[in-house]
Formats: sequence, structure tokens, C-alpha cells
Amino acid sequence: MAYATVDYELRGTTGILSLNRPEKLNALSPEMKTELQHCLKQAARDENVRVLILTGRGRAFSAGGDLQAFKKAYESYRRGGADDSFTDPALPRAFTDFPKPMIAAVNGPAVGFGLTVSLTCDIRIASELARFVCAFVRIGVTPEFGSSYFLPRLVGYAKAAELAMTARPVEPDEALRIGLVNRVVPHADLMREAKEMADAIGRFPSQSVRAVKTLMRHGLHSTLEQVIDYEELAFRHLMQKKEHYDAVCATIEAIAKSKKK
Repeated sequence: MAYATVDYELRGTTGILSLNRPEKLNALSPEMKTELQHCLKQAARDENVRVLILTGRGRAFSAGGDLQAFKKAYESYRRGGADDSFTDPALPRAFTDFPKPMIAAVNGPAVGFGLTVSLTCDIRIASELARFVCAFVRIGVTPEFGSSYFLPRLVGYAKAAELAMTARPVEPDEALRIGLVNRVVPHADLMREAKEMADAIGRFPSQSVRAVKTLMRHGLHSTLEQVIDYEELAFRHLMQKKEHYDAVCATIEAIAKSKKK
């Protein structure tokens, strides 16, 4: 399917999903919402896709919601109409429910939605040109996309409250220091670094990697006892898979070869 506001390509076992409204700094529009959901659904179903990279075209990752669309939504409300395009939970759920590892390659400013969509990814790699702004109070709204769940878990409550209440920019070095991103790389190296990490993850048994993501997400909101029981269930289930058996045999063979050297 050809998209108007996003690009998608498969490189090996890695899907690369790019926000593609560079003239609008990849601001989120109703059309982009629909296309992102469709693309995520297709990538989730495609067994050739083991890891997904999310990035942006042009000089921004995403400038957030389209301000003209916000303006029109309010004007429609004042005329007695209804516009749920900014409050429909279908898009955030499409990201949070995505079953495969997702890496955000943040190539430039990530403002509002640009920040919060990156939080739904499992790993964030930032270009030295990236900056993050939890900008919602600037336009009189609140953080969305599950960010009040993810952000305090990443950076702690006090820092999350500061970022959300002051809407101040976070430069790459601070983002790395507070745990908002996993690493910061030179801008020219961003996609290569993201692809290398995706390839490294994609080489492992896919069922195991997906189960790791499920376990980590489950652990965020579970007690220790619940985690132990769930881990045992997942471990036992995967021990019965052919992927597990093949990986064990390959590891035994590799150890034997190393001892002969």
C-alpha cells in the first residue's frame, strides 16, 4: 500500500517506518494516524519483520500535533460539533500493543506527540540534533499516548513532573543522563546505529525476543510474585519450541568448535 504521510520499507528483517510530512516537521495529522495504524498492523502480521525502527523524514522527528487541526477542532466544538480525532485511543494502543521490538531513531526535535510516541518504543537512540519537549501545557492540554505511565518509569516522578509542567527542552546529553534515551550518536550515524541494533536483536529466536518484550511490559505493573509466576510460564512455554532447540544445538556446536581452536 502506498502511503501519503508515512514511508515504510523492509530491510532484511527490519521494518523502517518513517513519519513523512517534512514540510510540516512531521506533525501528526488525521491521515497520518490512519496510515500509522495500518502500517503497524501489517508489520505485526509480517513474519519477515523481527524489529521495527520508527524515525522521521527531514529535520524533525515530529513537531507534535498539527496546530491547525487543534484550532479547527476547537472551532467545531464551539459550533456544537464533535471532533474526537485527538482523543481516540486507537493509535496509542496500536503502538503499545505492537508485539515486536521497536526502536525509536530520533533524528531531530521530538515535541509533544514526537516525545510521547518515542516513549512507547522499547529503545530510543537519539541523534545529537535531537531535543525533547513535553510541550502540552504550552497549548493548554495534557500529556497523552500513555506518557504519564512511561515517563515517570523512565526518569522518575519528580523529573517527569518537571518536564511536563515546565515544557522546557531537553537536550541529548541530558536525555541520556536522565534515562530518557539509551544512547546519543552523531547525526550521520543514527540510522546505521539503529539498524545494527535491530539486526543484532533480529538474529535471536523471534519467539524468545517477543516474549522478552511481553515480560518486560508485564513487569512494569506487576508485583514480584506475579512476575516470578509469569516468567516461569513463559520460560516453560518457550522450552517446547523448535527455535529454542535449534538455538541450544547451535550454541553447543559453537562451544565445541571454540575448544578445538
